[in-house]
Amino acid sequence: MKNIFDLHKDIVGDYKLYINSFINIADEKILATVRKDFDSGNLYPEPLVQFNPSFESGGSVEDLVNDGVLVKEFNNIFYDGENNSWSIYKHQTEAIVKGNEGKGFVVTSGTGSGKSLTYISTIFNHLFKNPNKPGIKAIIVYPLNALINSQEAALSGFEENCINRAN
Repeated sequence: MKNIFDLHKDIVGDYKLYINSFINIADEKILATVRKDFDSGNLYPEPLVQFNPSFESGGSVEDLVNDGVLVKEFNNIFYDGENNSWSIYKHQTEAIVKGNEGKGFVVTSGTGSGKSLTYISTIFNHLFKNPNKPGIKAIIVYPLNALINSQEAALSGFEENCINRAN
């Protein structure tokens, strides 16, 4: 079994062989310059090692329902495959509380850390509390189509959960 650094070295080596097979330069000076850059290692980055932070627990969605922050309908939306309420992080709890107090908030954290849940919860809570209020309820703007598509899929999943629990 190889370690990840050896695997990286092998992949870069294979890639160098592949790229090298396309180099066909007749001029000796240009070829020497290209070979020098090619062999320097500057064209291939070193492996990037990062650690994902461990986010502090903030309880569960059900806790926010029990505390009166979120309406009871949330227990029909945010649950896992074993019918347990979603566990959430402290930064999510703090943002959801602020949003539902009518305060603004900004959440900056890594991918997959639950930023979307903070504003979606605030929007859903408003919708559940004001089911017949006319007008625009929310406008959500995303910078990338891929993010829009993933969020649309997540919203459809929430809708499905709610429908399944209602039946």
